[in-house]
Amino acid sequence: MKRLKKSITIATVALSMSLAAGFAAATSEATLAKVPADAVGLTNPVEADEDAIKMVMKKAYKKKCKKCHGSKGNGKGPGAKGMEPPPPDWTAGSPATDGQLYWLTMNGSKDTEMKGWKAGIAKKGKEISEEEGWIMVHIIRGFEK
Repeated sequence: MKRLKKSITIATVALSMSLAAGFAAATSEATLAKVPADAVGLTNPVEADEDAIKMVMKKAYKKKCKKCHGSKGNGKGPGAKGMEPPPPDWTAGSPATDGQLYWLTMNGSKDTEMKGWKAGIAKKGKEISEEEGWIMVHIIRGFEK
């Protein structure tokens, strides 16, 4: 009987995790679908310079993103608890193009708690430059395992 209860518990947990992953993937697709078509094909014009990446990690990621996306980019930051949809797990890779990641970083996503960081959207003094937005794409890609 103990073995049966354990098997049922394991199966329930596995099913819950599978459904949650499916929900997160579907939400991600819905979010990506809202990115304007002219942004989807943009390519990152900024080279992945190690010093620039370190600077943006310190200036922007640690102050603006880490709370929800986590220090490892896995979407498990302390601010992510209870978020629907949850922040994406960038360690698993992202189906988004560089243009989509950049656009979402700069403009945010109205259907999520993701705030945009470009001038005119972010609070004055909290915005990041276009170059920093593109460096953020390198940071996101850097979390991929």
